[in-house]
Amino acid sequence: MQAFAPGIYPRSEELVQATRDLDRARTSQEAVDAQVERDLAELVSVQQAAGLDLLADGMLRWQDVFRPLVEAADGLEKGALTRFLDTNTFYRAPSAATATPALSQPLNGGYIAPLPGPRLVTLPSPFALAHGTGTEPGTLAEGVLKPQIDALDAELVVLEEPFLARAEDGGVEKLADALEKLSGGPKLALWVTFGSAEQLFEQGLANLPVDAIGVDFFATKANAVPEGFDKALLAGVLDARSSVLEEPGEIAAFVGQLSARGVEEIALVPNGDLQYVSEAVAREKLARLGQAKTEALA
Repeated sequence: MQAFAPGIYPRSEELVQATRDLDRARTSQEAVDAQVERDLAELVSVQQAAGLDLLADGMLRWQDVFRPLVEAADGLEKGALTRFLDTNTFYRAPSAATATPALSQPLNGGYIAPLPGPRLVTLPSPFALAHGTGTEPGTLAEGVLKPQIDALDAELVVLEEPFLARAEDGGVEKLADALEKLSGGPKLALWVTFGSAEQLFEQGLANLPVDAIGVDFFATKANAVPEGFDKALLAGVLDARSSVLEEPGEIAAFVGQLSARGVEEIALVPNGDLQYVSEAVAREKLARLGQAKTEALA
């Protein structure tokens, strides 16, 4: 049993204000950088206090899960401002300028911040990165994601996938071919966020060449997980789009349902990026995630 928090973490009110002030030339980049470091130190402290097993840096400098990679890759461009699923947030959808985009230099420094312990890193899945670009997921896996993953020092790379649950048939097969190109480095998890995984399991989700599968259990019933599931299961038991706080005891009881289906390795996670709630709510949700792990192990 583990617990951790992939994805983009909400910025503090101070950091939001600092970035707005920078846009309006009311503050300096140095001041923003200092606030980012304060936010990161607070996030690390919150994760440690909650007893989370892998630390995340919260992607505090990422505008969205795609932007830094798009800006660093030759042959990818920022596209149209696009609404993200059914949320009230927008992102610059990736657009392909060439047939074979390639990462000129892996991200590091501020985008992949150093952490004082075993860590995870979140990146877009190749299917998500290819969404709307007209480029095959395998091409982006090989040219953009593989160089980034090979440069990481991480216990786990979580590949965030918000679009697969809404794709037409054939998405799982395309993703399988792309994921094959990412093997040989850190452990990989495919994190299906904000959508039901039921039909994906019917299409072979459990057979994808990754070490773990993440499931949104606010959209997916426990019995959708195949009996005898033989990978690690990232159980999305915190609702990242609701400020309602989960009860640790209820999460622990739900873990029992998953264990009854033969799932032997479970990690408790949110069902998507926590950026959709306030920093104060996210902080409390992580505390309860740690409590749920403790109760599930009791």
